Amino acid sequence: MKRKLKIPSGLTIFFIIVFSCLFVANAQMKKVAQVKMQFLKLGIGARAAAMGDAFTALGGEPNSIFYNPAGCAAVQGFNFVVNQTNWIADINHKAGVLSYNTGRFGVFTVNYINVNYGTMERTVVDAHAWEGYISQGEFSVGEYAVGLGYATRITDRFFIGGQVKYAYQDLGTSHVWQYIGTQFETTRDIKNENEAVAYDFGTFYNFGFNNIRIGMSVQNFANRPLPLTFRFGAAVDLNEFLFPDAGSHVLTLAIDGLHPKDYSERVHFGLEYVFDQTVALRGGYKLNYDEESFSAGFGLKATLVGVGLQFDYAVTNFGALGVVNRFSLTFQP
Repeated sequence: MKRKLKIPSGLTIFFIIVFSCLFVANAQMKKVAQVKMQFLKLGIGARAAAMGDAFTALGGEPNSIFYNPAGCAAVQGFNFVVNQTNWIADINHKAGVLSYNTGRFGVFTVNYINVNYGTMERTVVDAHAWEGYISQGEFSVGEYAVGLGYATRITDRFFIGGQVKYAYQDLGTSHVWQYIGTQFETTRDIKNENEAVAYDFGTFYNFGFNNIRIGMSVQNFANRPLPLTFRFGAAVDLNEFLFPDAGSHVLTLAIDGLHPKDYSERVHFGLEYVFDQTVALRGGYKLNYDEESFSAGFGLKATLVGVGLQFDYAVTNFGALGVVNRFSLTFQP
């Protein structure tokens, strides 16, 4: 009598998601230059960045608000995390999240994003000048966003969450010629700025088998041309198959499929190994990007004077643009 191989339904769904993401990644139509406020698309958090931003189905930390708000429902107690990214072209990117689990009333979060591009020189073309232009001094450009989020457990396996956020973009001022009548002309300064209110929302489900979970989220939903992105992800603890008796070892594989409004479909892969809930090693890879590809990093947990601390670091390869370094520090009193 032949024995039939029975594949758990959760594991079947996980591999269906993997192959589906790989299939849609072959799409070649690039829908560029359709949105503004591109800073809302940047990955935040060293742990997520080290795993190639494959974070939609990984919850339990405040930075989940930037990928799938539903993942914040698994955050315990009070947490505060600060993130620093040394972006390309000396751009300074900072972000932070404050979260609090109230228990039966769910988890509330407050977060911010700040991008500083530094100062730049404003010039106008002048064929009579020695350099071919005239300098009109320096100007600065900056962007920020603040958000208020909420997540809760519908059951012990199903979570939902969302947030509302306000985004602002300051592109500096520009000089515009203005004619008065037919004989006189002058210049005036125009401030270039954008602002918008946007929404993120998502769901998270754990199958309860080998910690297989899936997540879905919609980011930057608004009535403005913002970088609207649909994310679908899955994660599984491979150690449940490879070494189920080694409780101090956790090996997690995660995959995300992205459908952005202003580009073709993308796929993110992430792998994380954690020993004794203290030391973590991570790696990731992204498909269908012009420059971004490999990423790696590590994490450390400790308790100091009764305060839980977690430090995470990530480095991302941007090809011809060099590398990007990210740092995150989490406090849990």
